[in-house]
Amino acid sequence: MVTIPFLKNNLLSIDIGFRNIKIVEVETGKNNEVFIKNFGIASTPKDSIKNGAIRDVRAVTNEIKRVMKDIGVRTKNAKIVMSGTNIISRVFLVENIPGESLDNTVKMTISQSMPIDLDAHKIDYKVLKDIKDDGVPKVKVFVTAVLKSIIKSYIDILVELGLKPISVDIPANSAAKFFNRDIVISESDTWFKKNRYGKLDQSTFAVLDFGSETTIVNILKDRVLEFNKVILKGSSNLDEVIAENANKRLVDAERLKKIQGLKSLDLNSSEEQELIHNSIKSVIDEIVKQIFQCFEFYEKRCFGEKVGKAYIIGGGSQLKGLSRYLESVLQIPVYTVGLLSINGIKINDGLDSERLNYLINSVGITLS
Repeated sequence: MVTIPFLKNNLLSIDIGFRNIKIVEVETGKNNEVFIKNFGIASTPKDSIKNGAIRDVRAVTNEIKRVMKDIGVRTKNAKIVMSGTNIISRVFLVENIPGESLDNTVKMTISQSMPIDLDAHKIDYKVLKDIKDDGVPKVKVFVTAVLKSIIKSYIDILVELGLKPISVDIPANSAAKFFNRDIVISESDTWFKKNRYGKLDQSTFAVLDFGSETTIVNILKDRVLEFNKVILKGSSNLDEVIAENANKRLVDAERLKKIQGLKSLDLNSSEEQELIHNSIKSVIDEIVKQIFQCFEFYEKRCFGEKVGKAYIIGGGSQLKGLSRYLESVLQIPVYTVGLLSINGIKINDGLDSERLNYLINSVGITLS
């Protein structure tokens, strides 16, 4: 098929998360710019997803159909993002043997080092760089593996909707596509952090995706994804801890979380405010501990460089005081990034810009 460069392509992107389904209709141009025509966000039907697989295709498709009708979707070409809990990723050093197929060597390494059924998984890998390990030439590769049955459950959604499946992708790839672009940060924020952290090499950076059920740690070197790990804690855990400690309903706990966040306490803070603050901090500290472990593992076991800065994305990144708190404990500059912080993204007039920060992954997979 010949692609005519001046034509624009319409795409529908669907991101099915544990709590919300995000549906975005976009128009992509010849220079890879993206125009968001419309979008809708709906609650994911309860118990419809288990370990990343769609358990109740009918319930999910019915909800997507409702949203598509509400926002007037006409596009048929569709891409879909799968949930991240059952995606396995590893970094390996593979000996570069002259005359031996790299593909065969990588597959042999995977079979020996990853406890998975190779026939049951879709396995992809990309070469990161050539290095020498104790003088031996080796290739650093990034491997991802997903059960074929899980991929099929997402394709079934698109087929059931009468859409043309273009691709099934993972959140890490979506984030990597976004952060291969220039990120717009305020000049005052950039100046302050450069003065404070100017000695850090920021060519290696983390993208921390705070979702409702998970926090995904991505590490990129020179804008190439080299590490990905899913932490099984997210913003919904904050609601649960607040509800338990303060004896509140979940809906009230979520409201209090949004009002207070991680703002610093003062002498006039009430006992309830202190309780909520400490409840939030306890969960964030657990997540931060695992983020530190990811950074350490990447540096020591994946032959990576020290992480020099972090961007935070996702609905949970909007927690008040989160970026400042992360900066204080990680001791690197931390930037909150929204959809419009990324060059080449435009939106239709009249769309609710406050909800755009939930769409990073769903828009990211439309990029090439």
